[in-house]
Amino acid sequence: MIIRTYLLIALPASLALAACSAEPDEPAEPTPGETMLPVEPDGGIGDGAGPLEVEADTIPAAFLGVWDYVEGTCNPASDLRVEITPRGMQFYESYGEVTRVEVDSPRRIVVSLAMEGEGEKWQMTRLFTLSGDGGTLTPKPVDEEQFEPMPLKKCE
Repeated sequence: MIIRTYLLIALPASLALAACSAEPDEPAEPTPGETMLPVEPDGGIGDGAGPLEVEADTIPAAFLGVWDYVEGTCNPASDLRVEITPRGMQFYESYGEVTRVEVDSPRRIVVSLAMEGEGEKWQMTRLFTLSGDGGTLTPKPVDEEQFEPMPLKKCE
């Protein structure tokens, strides 16, 4: 009985002392050439995903700025003018808040927007393709809505 009582007191006390040890357990160092996470050949982590190129739900810098129809004046009153920020798009009579950005390539993105304007709310998704020189942006529909793509020029 005395031994059992001793064990009931000594065991928790020794476990408490071990938990308070001054020496933290150090993880084993990887050997040279070994990494903690598997890495894909293109630099992504070993889950099949490619490298992260942009912050989630943020439009890449190459697409930002003020754009207007290629034959437009870039005047704020132009009805085809759009101002693109990292988290939104301001159109002539509506505003779209970015809800998702899919980067197909440095020159192609798909942007989903929560739109609001003229008392209405709706969802919109567009594919944006940037020209090689970065001076022309062409939006195309992704959903059922159909329209003729109208290229936009970058305004100064």
